[in-house]
Amino acid sequence: MWQKCLIAAALCCAPLTTLQAQTTAPVQPKASLIDAWLSLPNVGEIAWPYAYMRASNTSDSQKAHRADLFEQFEQLRWRLNDGGYSQLANAISSWKNELLKTDDYRQPGDWSPSWLMSHPNKRPPVSRIAAIGYCDAPNTIRVWDAVGVHRRNWQPGIRLSDLLEEDENLSGGSTDEVALVWPRGDIDHYGVAAWNYADTELTPGTNIIGAIDLKGAVFPWMRDAIAGLLAHTPVGENCRDIPLGQGAENG
Repeated sequence: MWQKCLIAAALCCAPLTTLQAQTTAPVQPKASLIDAWLSLPNVGEIAWPYAYMRASNTSDSQKAHRADLFEQFEQLRWRLNDGGYSQLANAISSWKNELLKTDDYRQPGDWSPSWLMSHPNKRPPVSRIAAIGYCDAPNTIRVWDAVGVHRRNWQPGIRLSDLLEEDENLSGGSTDEVALVWPRGDIDHYGVAAWNYADTELTPGTNIIGAIDLKGAVFPWMRDAIAGLLAHTPVGENCRDIPLGQGAENG
């Protein structure tokens, strides 16, 4: 009975697409995002996969998505407890606590000067940019599985298959797929069963989200909802947030 309730909860909700950044002094209004980046005195030291841009309405929209997801968490948690799945209920609490650590969200993508110069038609108007920012490259990857959230030290050459061998709680689910969120915010799905198996090398700061091994559509939906929020979350350590001109007033 509880599984039918879970499916209904997933069907009623539209799909949804960790860090607190230190805010530094705003830069003077610039003519373009490229100018804003190049005005930073340490621009040559920025690790661009961990740089980001926040549009003026990004935080509000993503907080609304997070609130919707948390509402589903709460509905599911008591059903899982009632059905004897206390470990999964605890995992949901762990996911929620981790997602609560971020309030400032970004726009996924590559916003480096080199990318912007080679894609002139995709440059966002400065008037819509609340802030730019960058983080130091992390030395971990983050795993979201049926037990909760944990970090694993990153090593050169580490692959998804290495994690699957170590973590029996990561694979499974009705789709036999995990979601990978790369540092810039791209989301990919990789098969973890014999019939759809795929492997890839992982970069520092990658998030791997597994689907819970229970029947119903809600758990793959929840995996992708978490992935969507993480795609909008700055990745790395010691993040610096630099407000921009008029866009910062709405950020």
